Amino acid sequence: MCKLPALFKKTNYPEPPKIVAVITGQELQQLLKPYGINLICPLDYEYGLPGKDDLVRFLKWYKDNAPIKPSDYRQDNLDCDDFAWIMRAYFLIWCKGECPGIYIEASSVDENYQYPMHGFFSMVDWNKNVYFADHLEVAAPVDELYPAYKVNCQDAKV
Repeated sequence: MCKLPALFKKTNYPEPPKIVAVITGQELQQLLKPYGINLICPLDYEYGLPGKDDLVRFLKWYKDNAPIKPSDYRQDNLDCDDFAWIMRAYFLIWCKGECPGIYIEASSVDENYQYPMHGFFSMVDWNKNVYFADHLEVAAPVDELYPAYKVNCQDAKV
């Protein structure tokens, strides 16, 4: 059994991102719709958007410092949604809650790359480019920001 509070012990986070632009919750909702992602949760009025370089910096740091590794995966106990929520939590701590860290549960709609319902993470840069990140490497490679693509989304939270 995983003890989640132990995962969030004091960690040496990289320098927080520089906020370069802002997006309203309504604009974020519209930005995600073409990818099949519908945010129906309460949204903040405004979110800060960092540069892509800052997002890449976070992702590289997270890969090296994540409190769990893909080998820790346990079906139903420490599975994809848990990995995505933990990445999201570390992201929100890093950016001090200013940036949209988006949890997504979706399946692929691409005939050439099929995967069933899966939990993963999404981020947005100051150019309003949407990226996927996935520690388990199903929806995106673990060590890069992957440009968002259309999915069959069942749940999304920001």
